[in-house]
Amino acid sequence: MNHDIRSPLTPPAMGDQSVPPHTDDRTVTEDGGAADARFERITAGVPEVTDAFMRDVLRDVYGLGAAALRPLAGETDRNTHVVDDAGAEYVLKITTVAERRAAEFQAALLGHLADRRLGFAVPRVVRSRSGEAATVVDGLLVRLLTWVPGTPLAEAPRRSPELLADVGAAAGRLAEAMATFAHPEPPDPHYWEFAHSGAALAGSVPHVRDPDLRAALGRIQARHLPVLDERLGGLPVAVVHHDLNAFNVLTGRDGPWRRVSGVIDFGDAAAAPRIADLAVLASSAMRGADRPLGVAAALTAAYHGARPLGEDEIDLLFPLIAVRSALVAATTARLDAGRRHGDPRHRSAAAADLVRLLSGIPAEVGTAALRRACGLPAHPATAPAAAWLAGGAASATAPVEGPLGAVDLGVTGECFDGADPREPDSLRAAARAGILAHRPGVPVARYGEPRFLAPRKRGEGGGDIELGLDVFAPAGTPVRAPLAGRVDGAGVAGTDLVLWHEPSDGVRFGTLYTGLSTDLAPGEEVTAGAPIGRVSSDTGDGLPPRVRIQATAVPVAAWTAVPHRAPDHEREMWRELFPDPTPLLGEQDAVTAWTPTADRALRGRHEHLPESHPTYFSRPIAMVRARDCRFYDERGRSYLDALNNVTLVGHSHPRLVEVANRQLGRLNTNTRFVYDVLSEYAERLTATLPDGLDVVYFVNSGSEANDLALRMSRYLTKREDVVIIDDAYHGYTSVVADVSPSRYRHYGKPDTTHPTPVPDRYRGLYGYDDPDAGARYAGHVIETFDRLAAEGRPPAAYLFEALLAGGGQVVLPPGYLAPVFAAASRHGALTIADEVQVGFGRLGEAFWGFQTQGADIVPDFVTMGKAIGNGFPMAAMVTTREISRAFDPAGRFFSTYGGNPVACAVGLELLNIVEDEGLQHNALVTGEYLRERLAALADRHELIGDVRGQGFYSGVEFVRDRETKEPASEETLIICERLKDRGALVYPTGPAWNILKLKPPLTFTPAHADEFAAALDAVLEEGW
Repeated sequence: MNHDIRSPLTPPAMGDQSVPPHTDDRTVTEDGGAADARFERITAGVPEVTDAFMRDVLRDVYGLGAAALRPLAGETDRNTHVVDDAGAEYVLKITTVAERRAAEFQAALLGHLADRRLGFAVPRVVRSRSGEAATVVDGLLVRLLTWVPGTPLAEAPRRSPELLADVGAAAGRLAEAMATFAHPEPPDPHYWEFAHSGAALAGSVPHVRDPDLRAALGRIQARHLPVLDERLGGLPVAVVHHDLNAFNVLTGRDGPWRRVSGVIDFGDAAAAPRIADLAVLASSAMRGADRPLGVAAALTAAYHGARPLGEDEIDLLFPLIAVRSALVAATTARLDAGRRHGDPRHRSAAAADLVRLLSGIPAEVGTAALRRACGLPAHPATAPAAAWLAGGAASATAPVEGPLGAVDLGVTGECFDGADPREPDSLRAAARAGILAHRPGVPVARYGEPRFLAPRKRGEGGGDIELGLDVFAPAGTPVRAPLAGRVDGAGVAGTDLVLWHEPSDGVRFGTLYTGLSTDLAPGEEVTAGAPIGRVSSDTGDGLPPRVRIQATAVPVAAWTAVPHRAPDHEREMWRELFPDPTPLLGEQDAVTAWTPTADRALRGRHEHLPESHPTYFSRPIAMVRARDCRFYDERGRSYLDALNNVTLVGHSHPRLVEVANRQLGRLNTNTRFVYDVLSEYAERLTATLPDGLDVVYFVNSGSEANDLALRMSRYLTKREDVVIIDDAYHGYTSVVADVSPSRYRHYGKPDTTHPTPVPDRYRGLYGYDDPDAGARYAGHVIETFDRLAAEGRPPAAYLFEALLAGGGQVVLPPGYLAPVFAAASRHGALTIADEVQVGFGRLGEAFWGFQTQGADIVPDFVTMGKAIGNGFPMAAMVTTREISRAFDPAGRFFSTYGGNPVACAVGLELLNIVEDEGLQHNALVTGEYLRERLAALADRHELIGDVRGQGFYSGVEFVRDRETKEPASEETLIICERLKDRGALVYPTGPAWNILKLKPPLTFTPAHADEFAAALDAVLEEGW
């Protein structure tokens, strides 16, 4: 078959006409000769000229003095970057006179585009002093174009969804603008046109030495060239750029955003199928991408939004992408084999890797992704089949005898309670036990379910969904046909039987069975309910025997394998290709397809919770489980927790779970009863504090602890004023909200609250370079004490965090607290150390944050919460016996749930775990390592203004300008969203919300630190 499809050499006036059927009946051999001639054109090399010659041309032809010349890549043109004496930039193009027609065509095209509003720059033709677009000098053709600044898309190591959308839209706008261009003398056909790809591949594939690559190229030739031969001639045609690859699309910064700034190199422009540019662009941008098909879909969606595509174009786009990718890889091998000239930018291993990948993607799958990107069904036949299946239960016979019941193998499944989600073997064993223990009826695992058998990190595509349902039954159990059908005559890898059904006019689909022993012959007719085989015994995956049932309307006979599951991020496409087969179980309601709960849960929150109640992220996560430093959402996806300082020793620590369960089963009451665990815990807790701090008030939250400390301070001093650090947060009760700037700013600062400057050495009055910064910041606190005393209202208390959390992860400078404490003592003010966020060894250097300022710093009150119970609702305030006795006349203190037996048992065991596992030391060492990794990123990412912290409490501050320190607030939120999408959880903090707050469990390891740093690096490289 002749695969040399040709587009007309003369373009139509408008781009909506179709390419007429080609009538060239030359054989492949003859066309191969033409293709070889075109190949010789791209490998002939560029003219060799001297710098002196180019300077003379610039002076004599264009009247320019050349201050600098720099060579650029080129296939047929000698391209040179020129900076003239005035600093203006150009591209000088020198080629043979044989390229005159192409040069004139290009000049006319650029003139046409110059008047269009594209939203990006294109080169402009600089005419000679005599007004010519191209001039012959010494037998060479000379042209000059304006320089278009920008960074090639190919040199952006990662591309954000927003950038890809902008690239696709820019390509669509360019196509729209070029559609109205026509020229009486089009250029000669060239090597890279899709019309000649068959002959070009035939001439290049024999030079490929890598057998795997050669096999992949062969698959693409066999699968896609016949389709192009049949359908390419019917596509709309227009003048296209024809080399819209990632090197010719330029990007630049628009504020914090990276967007398309220009398109260059129109040297291959010609009349061709209008879709050619998008195919070229996609095949180039897909190279090296984590999800190449997703890149193609994103580009296609944006292109379609700017320049709507016809369904015939969309259906041929994936074959064109595959063929273009194959042509680039094969031509590269041919150039290397012959040591010929060629553009070195395309000689990338990624091109060959993409060919290997594309050769394994069925055409229906690739096309489905692009159809869905344009708002079309994944396959024309899927909708009728899915609609019939959705209502076809009454027509179906259950595949096995007996009642059916759903077994939950998703992350919510009870069978996984107690299993370690980090260990696939543990999960598989739990699933097997759950299946075998299932009662009543035959267990069925649901369609669409993200099985919780081997969860992967969110950034690695975890959460694959099932494309069928599994009926678990003993080996040898008879299996029946749910519907009348015919046995497919073609075997499909990965399945044991395929039946095709036509239950009504216009509806045709197949049912696929895996795990089935059958003797049915191809072409055999089967009636509904008739036996089709028996459940086989060999599963090979540790789960009990089962038969898997899938449904599809897509012809799969030619596929190398039928997938049993699909990536969650592609779920909608795959659910169309393999619709829900649950109705094939017959009329029963015990089994339904898996559905997510996130939307329902959010609706419930919105209905019953305050509107001001926040959630993390613009697209919240429905969490189900957590273990150590990882969360698991309802889809089984894993997220690294760098955010949650509540779970000090890691989520669901087995020792804490055991202790809580044991104590809950023994006794749980209130502290007015006597039980040993209360006194034992109080003794252990106070032993971690300086001598004298030995009376514990057990409460339920850090807010209550701070509230109580302030109440006692005011009672004992008979004063009302409180000195704080600005931007701090101390809780939500009325009392502590009045001393929390982030709260009282919404209703006005109370007159009794006195904020002092944040001791921020990055943004504050005294920086990292000031060795006396601590004392200088303390001076402002002391001035406040003195001023209040002079006004006759000395403060009741000084309330502080040892590291400001809500204030922006600000580390107190050395020498800050000592003079403040001395001044407080002089004025009779009590000191309150708010350790709710930073206590229990989190800062590494000491068990309590205030201790990092020196051994002589001893507060009057220490408040604690959050980490004290690893998520169990408990808190405490500790003070001296003297202060406690002085407060006793105020009345009895009692908290119903504070200090209950379960809380004390959990708190006691937490102290044991911190000590036994050396977690305070880990916070010191690994916390420093994490900041080193993050600080190293600042050398490559200007957005990072500062990295600071202590132990496992760190902050990364983002700024738009390192000189002005303008907060990058919007960018920080986007970074957090992108980190979440890569499987790492962190969130903004600080007054401007431009600081990442990093406060992971103390079990965070160096490997976790590397994982987080790599994710952040990738997000910052990606841009947006």
